Amino acid sequence: MKPHVPYQEHRNREPDFIVNYELDPCDELKSAKPGQGMRLDFLYDGEDPMLDRVHMIWPELLDANGNVILDTAPGKMKTKGRANMWIVSEDRREFHKNKIKIGTKGCWVRGPFKMAPVTVTEIGSLKC
Repeated sequence: MKPHVPYQEHRNREPDFIVNYELDPCDELKSAKPGQGMRLDFLYDGEDPMLDRVHMIWPELLDANGNVILDTAPGKMKTKGRANMWIVSEDRREFHKNKIKIGTKGCWVRGPFKMAPVTVTEIGSLKC
């Protein structure tokens, strides 16, 4: 399995923001094996994935020292941790800049299914 290439190398900037997460997959995702490189999207707290827009903001898992995890093996994701968050569409950065603050709550979703609640702990390049 190929190691993960940190998104910072592709984007030439710092992550947009950082979150704490806690895996709590809904029944439909209980058998999922999340790991580095997964393409989960972001939903703001209080939004409904069936009614509201799901945002392409991808997580990038961090180890206990804040370094990007390079191991992409499925199922190795810790139950609790931190992750860099990357807004995929550059044209959506201004929208999220007005919504993302320290303490903002949301969740990671796959389609309409919730995988993990998250809380913003740091603002990165989104503050620029």
